Amino acid sequence: MNRWKKFLQWLNNPKWYFLLPIMLIAIGSTVGGTLIVVQPHLSHYSAWGFALLGIAGVTLAYSIFAIVRLYPNLKARILQWAKKYPRIDKVFNEYGFTTLIFTAISIIITFAIALYNGLIALGIVFSPEVPSNLAIWFGSLAAYYIVLIILRSCILVYYGKRKRALNNGQSQTDTLIRDSKLYRACGIMLFLLPVCLSFTILQMVRDGSSFEHKGVTIYVNAIYAFYKIISSIYSFIKERRNNSMVIMATKNIKLADAMVSILALQTAMFREFGSGMQGFEVNVMNALMGAVVCGLTIVIGVIMIVKANLQIKKLKQQTTGSTQIEDNKSQNNVE
Repeated sequence: MNRWKKFLQWLNNPKWYFLLPIMLIAIGSTVGGTLIVVQPHLSHYSAWGFALLGIAGVTLAYSIFAIVRLYPNLKARILQWAKKYPRIDKVFNEYGFTTLIFTAISIIITFAIALYNGLIALGIVFSPEVPSNLAIWFGSLAAYYIVLIILRSCILVYYGKRKRALNNGQSQTDTLIRDSKLYRACGIMLFLLPVCLSFTILQMVRDGSSFEHKGVTIYVNAIYAFYKIISSIYSFIKERRNNSMVIMATKNIKLADAMVSILALQTAMFREFGSGMQGFEVNVMNALMGAVVCGLTIVIGVIMIVKANLQIKKLKQQTTGSTQIEDNKSQNNVE
């Protein structure tokens, strides 16, 4: 009985060197079990596939539990180590800086995706054997990701200029006005995303084109899509009271991008599992989802523009009021 209690206590306080192989088992059993279950030629091994998925469920659940238990201690150790290196310490302690670091990573990933779609579109244009309508599909996707790159790059460039301006003595009010103008510009540029996406949606409805993820990759993309939308909504709610327009701009762009991931996942799932659905039903569902995504993106852009205009007006009124007070003081001193 004492050994059992010690074992449970040990499981309740996991060590990282025990968690690592458990996570590897979780990943391996998930991939292996899914491949066996979804592949028709492996149907006679389906019992093994479901057994592996059962192991995956248990090990994945324990991995999440162990990560939650280890997180506070791990975070404390990382922060202690980061203090030795000022730049790394800045990443962990300045939330705005951290957000912009992840924005830079997003730009790199988005650039790779845009390049991939752009090269395919060009290849289709110069290849007479491939239907030209596919060039519109990949070209519009490339344009969509290019707009995302421009949006995120503008924020990064502005962040560097903002920091230098503050160091050179720019007033806090002027800085906030410039932040609001950037926020408004990002809201205006968000209108370009639905324009690019509309060509993709048109191809879905007219030609039945769709995002495609074969085999187990569709499950990986599903997990990634849900992670993006959940983390985006969480960040959006968490930062809704944040006074930094720069940070809010990155969060709004992230939310708009995540909604497109859900659209891509829906079309891919219809393609993979919608064999029993008629083409008209699939087209209607894709068109409705596309309209919702485009509409919400436009709404986010409008809210950003209105909020920025109100903020700019308020700051300018405060500046005007402060100037008038100073002028009155100066006149009184002269008298």
